[in-house]
Parts: sequence; structure tokens; C-alpha cells
Amino acid sequence: MLPPPADRPKLAAVLAQLAAAVEELLLSGLTTASASTRQTLAAATQEAARFRLLRLGSTLRTAAEELGRFTEQDAAFARRRLIFFLNRAWLLSRGLTHALQAGDEKEYDRLTWAPPTQPLPAVDVVCLGVAKKVAAGAFVAFEFRLRAVSNAPPVAAGQRLTWSVVFPLKPGMEIPAEGFLHLPQKQKFNPIIFLEKKTVTIKNASLVADDSGGGRLTLTDQCAVVVGPAFRDFERFLDWSPKRAVERIRGHAPGPLDLDTELQEEIVLRDYEVGPPTDGELPGQTVYPIRAGQLTLNATVGSEVEGKTLRKNLDDLRKLKKNRPPLFGLMHYERCRLVFQPFTAFNPDPDYLMISKENVNKAALLKALSFK
Repeated sequence: MLPPPADRPKLAAVLAQLAAAVEELLLSGLTTASASTRQTLAAATQEAARFRLLRLGSTLRTAAEELGRFTEQDAAFARRRLIFFLNRAWLLSRGLTHALQAGDEKEYDRLTWAPPTQPLPAVDVVCLGVAKKVAAGAFVAFEFRLRAVSNAPPVAAGQRLTWSVVFPLKPGMEIPAEGFLHLPQKQKFNPIIFLEKKTVTIKNASLVADDSGGGRLTLTDQCAVVVGPAFRDFERFLDWSPKRAVERIRGHAPGPLDLDTELQEEIVLRDYEVGPPTDGELPGQTVYPIRAGQLTLNATVGSEVEGKTLRKNLDDLRKLKKNRPPLFGLMHYERCRLVFQPFTAFNPDPDYLMISKENVNKAALLKALSFK
């Protein structure tokens, strides 16, 4: 939906400033990245949030993070990643400006990526896997990969669901990332409950469905999250065939705004072997080749802080000569490669491969609670 006429001039001015800032960076080089440039990106990010420009907002946040790594001479800086998101920001700003000027609501909605939200009265879920992301000095994020245990309209039994939570990370804070899972949410639950291998009931949430048959949950202030009984029938959710992935690839029409990870598949590997690791393209990154039948996947492991636990667990899987447990994770396509993010080994209950089992320092956790 187009913004009200009174708000359009301000949005158009912000988009014009953003496009000009990106052009300046691309034409004159990153050494010209000044404080005013970063302020322009920050202001555009705020306006994107105010106008619910979800695609532009996420693009700008990623570009700003990468630009910050460049200015701080962080070894994790990735030139290709920064240029991609700067170009994406420019395309979106120009496209949105054109849609505003033409009054083209359909094009505006396509570029803002504001999918419809449905109310979800109640649903029982279990957690198949969880991804952990650590941005040093910035944030810790977890994305839980869930399954609906039974029919709960508009959700069907077995439907894929996700829920994400992000915690700001105070510079110098020295507690495991997993400690944040013990911090209470507004809905009076701790995210760690999703990893207790029990049914969890979520009431009064919002659902955004996706084209692949899954959906993303948003928890409102009115939500209730309650832990139920232990769940043992994880095997019912571990069926996977490459056929559906092939059909999605054949029906996909790539465009200039696509992200590599947007075309992704939750997969389960059974007859597989884990090869010796090699260095990845980014500093601190490790790649484990995983062969399953005719498939060869690159399992990527992040830096020491983020990937320590996953690296140890993959090394343990390598040592197994037979009876390897089913391996659940997320696959996407990147430069003609199958990139795999392992989440869980089922033995038969889930062993969450990214989550450390080390005890959390309670004193440091209390400081984190007061910071939040």
C-alpha cells in the first residue's frame, strides 16, 4: 500500500539522499566513506522502519554493518557482500521512487515486500533445529526451525514454521551466546524452552506465510507461550526428497533483488559422510564437504566465537564410521554450489549442533539482564 500523500515527499527525499550516498561510495571508493554517509544510511534505515519497507530496511542494516567492519578494519569485512547490498539498496531506492512518482501501488508493494499477516489463535510446535548468529559487539540472534504438531488453522500438521529472536550484545560482554536464551521475553517465557524437546503451545501469534509452504511467527504482547509434555516422535518430521527442491529451482525466475539464501530448503541427510575441513572464503570460516549420494554440499562454519560448538560436533560426526544419525539443516544455492547449514543430529532425540552445552555464568547473565 502506498503511503499517505502527505508523507510521500519526505519519503521521496530520503530515497533520493540514499541513492546519492550509494552512488558517491561506488564512484569514489570506500575510502570516502564519511560520517555523513553513515548518517544517511542510518536515517534511511529509520525511515524504512517507519514506512514498513522491510526489504530496504534489512538491506540497509546489512550494508551498514559491513561498512562498519571496513571502517574499523575488521578482518571479517567482505567486499563482495558490501557491494552487493549497496547495489541492492540503490535499486530499491530508485525503484521505490519511481513507484511513488507513478502512483504504482502494485510495484511499490513488490519492492517493499510486505506480505500479508494472519492471526494464529493457537498452535502446538516442536523445535527441529536452531541457527545461531553472533555479531561481535553488536548482537546475538537465534532462529528456531519449528514444526506444527497438529492441525491449527491456518496452520496444518507438519507445516514448517520459524521464530527468530535478537539480543543486543554489549561490547566486552563475556558470556556464552547461549546465555541469552535464558533471558525472559515480554510474553514471560525464556527462549531456551524451545530446546527442551517438549511440545510448546503458542497462543495469539501472527503468521506470515511464504511461497514454499512454511511460515514465520511474530509474537505480539498478547501472546502466551506455554511448555507442554515431552515429545518423542521426531522421526515423523524427517522425510525429505530432492524432488521438491528440483521443482522449486525449475520454477524459479531469478531477479536483481534476490539473495542467495532466499531460495532455500530444509533437508534431512541420512546416508552421508563428512570430509576433512578446509578454510572458507571469509576469515575464520571453515568448510566441511558432506557427500550424500550424488549430492556434495559445503557445510559452512563461522568464526571461533560463533562456530566453535558446530565445528566440534561436525568433527565428532566425521569420526563415526557407520550408523551416522539423520542430519537436519538448511540448504541454499550460492554460485552453483550447494551450501549447507547443519542444525541437528537426531539420536533419536535432537542434538542441536550449534548450541553449546557449557554452563552459563550466572553472575554475568544477571549483568546481561540488567543491560537488557
